[in-house]
Amino acid sequence: MSKLTKLAAKMTLGKDLGPERDYNERGRIRKAFSVFGSNLKNMLVLNLFLDIFALPFIIMFVFLMSQYEQNQIAAAGYSFSGFLGIGYGLVDDTVAGINMIYGIRSDFFLYFFTPSMMIFSIGLAGAYHCIRNYYWGVEVKIIKHFFRGIKLHWWKFLITFTFLGLAGTNAACATIELMRLMATTGSAGAGIWIWSIGSLLFCLLSMLFCSVFLPMSISFRFNYGQYIKNSVIAALIMFLPNVILTVFLVAPMLLIMVNIVKYIVYIVMITVGASLYIVLNVAFGNFCNDLLINAMYEYEQEQTAKAAQLQRKQQLKEAAKAQRANPKKGKKR
Repeated sequence: MSKLTKLAAKMTLGKDLGPERDYNERGRIRKAFSVFGSNLKNMLVLNLFLDIFALPFIIMFVFLMSQYEQNQIAAAGYSFSGFLGIGYGLVDDTVAGINMIYGIRSDFFLYFFTPSMMIFSIGLAGAYHCIRNYYWGVEVKIIKHFFRGIKLHWWKFLITFTFLGLAGTNAACATIELMRLMATTGSAGAGIWIWSIGSLLFCLLSMLFCSVFLPMSISFRFNYGQYIKNSVIAALIMFLPNVILTVFLVAPMLLIMVNIVKYIVYIVMITVGASLYIVLNVAFGNFCNDLLINAMYEYEQEQTAKAAQLQRKQQLKEAAKAQRANPKKGKKR
C-alpha cells in the first residue's frame, strides 16, 4: 500500500449532499466555464450580492488607503524632489515620506484586513452555496438560496476566513517591512527575510488548504474537525493540481500592482470575477471530493454489502448443514 493510499484511508467518508452523478466525469474545467456562461446573468447578481459584503474591503484598500497616503504626505509637507534610488542619494524628506507611506500601508493591513475578510466571508458562504447548486444542476432561487447558504455555512466560512485574514495580515506586514527597508536602506536583516518568506509560504499553504476546504464544507455534513482533517489530506494528495489552480487564480490579482491595469482588475472582480473564481474552485473541490471521499465511500459501501451477503450465505449454509445433521430438531411432537 502506497503512502498516498494510506493517507487517503484516514479520511472520514460519507455521501455528499448532491444528486446521483458520475464521480469519474471528465472535463471539470470545461464544465465550470459552461456553468458560468449558461448562468451569466445570475452570476452577475451573485457578484453584486458579494460586493455588498466586500464593501469594507473596497472602501479601505481601493479608495481610503491611497487617499490617506496622499493627504498625510501633503499635510507633512514632505518634498520628493530627491533622487528615489535604493539606499543612496535620498534626501531626508524622501526617506521620511517613504517610511510614512509604508507605515500607513502596514497599519491598514494590521487593523482592517482581517475584519474585512470576516465580513466578506458571510457573503461568500451564500455565494458558494448557490454556485454549488448551479454546478450540480440543482434549481437555484438566488435570494432564497443565498441566505440559506449564509444560515447553513456562515460559521465555517467565518472561522476559516478569520484564519486566512490573520495569515494574510502577517504576510502583508512582513512584506511591507521588507520593502520599506530595501527602499530606505538598501538592505534588510536575515530575520526580516525569514519572516517575509516564511509568512508568504504559510499564506500559500493556507490558500491550498482553503481551496479544498471551502467546497468540501458546503458539500458534506461533517464536523469541523473532520472537514479540517479531510481537507489537509486531500490538499496533500492533490498538491500539484492544487498549486496549478491557485497560481492560475492568484496571478491575475498581481496585476493590481500595475497602476494602469489595476482598475481593469477591480472592474472585472466587482462585476463577474468573484463568481468565476468560485465556480472554478467549486469545480476543483468537486473533483477532489468525487475522486477521494465519494468514490471511496461508494467502494466501502459495496464491500460492506458484499461482506453482508457472504455472511448471510454462510449462515444459511450452516443452518442447512445443522438441519441435515439433526433433521428431527425443531419438529413438533
